[in-house]
Amino acid sequence: MTGFRFLYPPECDPAQEVRMKSFDFIQALQIDDMVVLQNDRYRGYSDLTLEKFFSTDPNVLQYRQAIVEDLVEHPMLYDAFCQSVAAIQNVTDLRKVLSSDFSVDSALSAVRYLEMYEELVDLFSDVFTKLEQDVASDIRSEGMKGFRQLIYEVSHSEEYQHLKREMAATGKNFGYLKSVTIGINLDDNLRPKEAGIISVNEKAFSAGSIIDKLMKHRLNDRQVMMTPLYPLQKGLHGEEQKALNYAMGSALQTIFEKPLRSFEPLIQNYYKANTAMFAALLDDIRFLTAGVKFILDMRDRGFEMCRPKICPVEEKVCELKQVYNPMLAMRGVEKTVVSNEFVLDEKGRFYLVTGPNHGGKSIFAYSVGMAQALCQLGLFVPAYQAKMSPVTGIFTHFPVSDENNYGKGRLESECARLSEILSQLSETDMLLMDESFSSTSGLEAGYIASEVLTGIGVIGCCGLFVTHIHDLPMKVSEYNAYPGNRSKIDNLVAQMEDVEGGVRSYRIQRTTPDGLSYARDIAARYGLNLQEICQNAQGEKSSPEQKLCER
Repeated sequence: MTGFRFLYPPECDPAQEVRMKSFDFIQALQIDDMVVLQNDRYRGYSDLTLEKFFSTDPNVLQYRQAIVEDLVEHPMLYDAFCQSVAAIQNVTDLRKVLSSDFSVDSALSAVRYLEMYEELVDLFSDVFTKLEQDVASDIRSEGMKGFRQLIYEVSHSEEYQHLKREMAATGKNFGYLKSVTIGINLDDNLRPKEAGIISVNEKAFSAGSIIDKLMKHRLNDRQVMMTPLYPLQKGLHGEEQKALNYAMGSALQTIFEKPLRSFEPLIQNYYKANTAMFAALLDDIRFLTAGVKFILDMRDRGFEMCRPKICPVEEKVCELKQVYNPMLAMRGVEKTVVSNEFVLDEKGRFYLVTGPNHGGKSIFAYSVGMAQALCQLGLFVPAYQAKMSPVTGIFTHFPVSDENNYGKGRLESECARLSEILSQLSETDMLLMDESFSSTSGLEAGYIASEVLTGIGVIGCCGLFVTHIHDLPMKVSEYNAYPGNRSKIDNLVAQMEDVEGGVRSYRIQRTTPDGLSYARDIAARYGLNLQEICQNAQGEKSSPEQKLCER
């Protein structure tokens, strides 16, 4: 039972899978923020790392997508998975309890953990049974069917049925206990010196008052106290607290040790044989619930999340219809979320993205990278429709703060990082660049970028280069004509809705750029032209009355 792998088809060996070359893109593209950190309300998600879940195998990705689709389409099943996360973590904690010396506390904890294990098995068993009763709404993925079969094998096993019977008997033996009556002997200073158990009770104590007793109210009710209930952690000095706890613990140990010790072999044997199965699946289940929550959150906000069609790596396909940046949606800025098209074909596998400042170019590049990363987790992607090949590496060359330059100049640091990337880059990789070489002059930046772009064409990778170096798009034919070119370079341009008014559409189109950044309209909004500067200067010398008349 422990050999079951949730996220991989039976014929696939994860140890033999081709790993992605680098995982720096996870932070650069904020994949953790989207998929993991938004699940902080669930215990234990913050330590979930995504590296091990990325795959380059189309078969693995298709297999996972089907599991994700089952969870998306069956809210009852998804809810069961969410509930199971904390329960599985508690079950795994049983190992720590069982590795410690026997005590009443550890034994009772073990009993409770096994109760949680029962609840976990029964939860999944009940949900799967309900879904199976309606053929039309039943699960379809092979991975989920395999998990269902595993649950059924556990729930119908003689071992499990024996455990349930034993647990039911244990519950009868101990479940009725609600309180303990303790006798305490006092010294001359009225401090407790000895303690022992008088009785165990089926009712819990309730608070009373001295007046109740003096007035003989409820005098015959032995579970009503003469005073309020005081927590043991308060009102006692450290040594007195320890002494009292020890006395009561010893008394409880004496009462419960024998029946609980007889139960210990069952706990040990069953745990070792069975509960480890859930422990092995914990990270897989956490990953699935986190990923599906992200998908459902996007859809609740009115944004499409589609299951992409997966193609072989060697086909180098990426077709995204109405792709958008999900981080904008998550941050509640829906008004600026604009969808775009992106296609890799024989005429363009690597794109130069130019256009007006603040025209959505960088956001578009991030959108493409996010879609690729989510696809290679086996999740849905932020688009209306998608057809994609896995890549063997996602590399990002985005601006970094000067704090990370480690004594190098900004340009030197940029060149060092890009050199490291290019040394690993192959034709089955994706490279995303944003304003690279912007720290030097336009002439020098253009020279370096031209060399790099020509090299990228020879390497043959796909990707995007967002840039304000407007000479580069005019040289595309030169880059593509270089001997040995394997990746055609083409242009994408951010569009203007109203050129005169400086209104951006945030639409990215495949077209020939006009060579303008439209930076002047931004400057004009802030009065950064000669006429307004001079007027403002003259206005400062004018009297308030003159200014009022001018207005």
